[in-house]
Amino acid sequence: MALSGLLLYTTLHAQSALQDSLVACYNRDDFKGFYELGSSAWKSKNQPDGIAGWLGYMKEQSGRINGSFLNVDSGKTQYFMWDGAKKMLSFKLTISTAGGFEGFDFTTYHLPLFKVDSARIPNDNPLKTHLDSAVHYSTVDFMLTHHLVGLSIGVVNNGHKHVYNYGTVGKGQTQLPTSRTIFELASIAKTFTGILLAQAVLDHKISLDDDIRKFMPGDFPNLQYQGHPLKIVNLANHTSGLPAELPNLDSFKNEFAVMKMYDHYANDKFFADLRSVKIDTLPGVNYSYSNAGMKLLGIILEKVYRLTYQQLLKKYIAGPLDMPSTQTELAVSDTTSYTKGYSADGMTMPHGNWNMFGGAGAILSDSHDMLNYVAANIDEALPAIQFSHMQTFANSDIALGLGWQISRNTINGTRIWKSGGALGFRTYCAVVPGKRIGMIWLSNRSGLLEDELGEMVDQILSNIGFEP
Repeated sequence: MALSGLLLYTTLHAQSALQDSLVACYNRDDFKGFYELGSSAWKSKNQPDGIAGWLGYMKEQSGRINGSFLNVDSGKTQYFMWDGAKKMLSFKLTISTAGGFEGFDFTTYHLPLFKVDSARIPNDNPLKTHLDSAVHYSTVDFMLTHHLVGLSIGVVNNGHKHVYNYGTVGKGQTQLPTSRTIFELASIAKTFTGILLAQAVLDHKISLDDDIRKFMPGDFPNLQYQGHPLKIVNLANHTSGLPAELPNLDSFKNEFAVMKMYDHYANDKFFADLRSVKIDTLPGVNYSYSNAGMKLLGIILEKVYRLTYQQLLKKYIAGPLDMPSTQTELAVSDTTSYTKGYSADGMTMPHGNWNMFGGAGAILSDSHDMLNYVAANIDEALPAIQFSHMQTFANSDIALGLGWQISRNTINGTRIWKSGGALGFRTYCAVVPGKRIGMIWLSNRSGLLEDELGEMVDQILSNIGFEP
């Protein structure tokens, strides 16, 4: 017994030392050193550059690892929790009997139930129903593992609306968000633009097949490919071939430099940048996400209606759906009136001057208003909403309506959704009309992966029954 205990202690000590060495290499970006700790057999099957690229990608998500502990030990394989500055990770390590490791992997880390139960995150969840409990576990788990500050969540279940608030509106504060706490919607604004486009089509002011140059100032001979023009629908489903951003944000050093540039980036400069664009593929064939395309669509809608985007928003969506807090940032003179936003590293971010994004991402709202929006999209209450849900493009990876993404065969059935991300905010809106369920998720922290948000939304929606 004494010998076997000594051997076990020696093995565990060696495993712990190896794991500690891997963390140290990871933290100092020594991905070659990480690779070298693998066994000879493992290294013969894996290339250093490929492993370095993977580790760099994971480090970007997690940040520096500030602590770790052994979560599960199954003998040859151990599962550790790595607590990163940006989020927690589950790290799987398989030990080689010949020395070093013979495999590793990263997966999403979820808290055990007892840790969720003992968490002391401020919230207003009544914890009376199965839905309340499902929202609570998913939310506390996600908040703690991703180091979130505050959340406001709205759920619609067969016409019944529920709001849950967690955390705080700002670090160092004790103020719980409410259904009236304002967040930046970021790219969820694109779904509003899609509905406004649908309304314009129904009003016979525009056609999805119109050449976009019909509504633009001056000549743009560059906005075509071998005689095939960019069409209005290509702007709404990201198949135009326009760049992701105008101007190219990679040329700016940091977020603050970008914000300074946006303070002076008016439509005339936007159109000047459009003249330098070269379309290198047939419009409508390939999906390539473009904020520039959605901004242009918003400008075109303003032109055909002779109204500002804010006026269009109020007339056709916010007014009819009783969404008084939903407006563009241009209409909000006091940027301190909405919650602070934080980066993935926890830094306070400036409120963006996103008005230059217009229809691509310039809308502010709260969970109260957005519950009305979710409910209207579930019911497809307005003809323009139903039109915006119509599929306009699909390939093997993605399907799109007008501003919306469409996912079929999810755990909940066909889900119509859109996520958003700004400097200090991350948002997600999802509706499942076939099951009359949907939700809005508003957070004041950026840098969260869309797949992880989708997984959390699936968990919550799958626990919604049809009782009030």
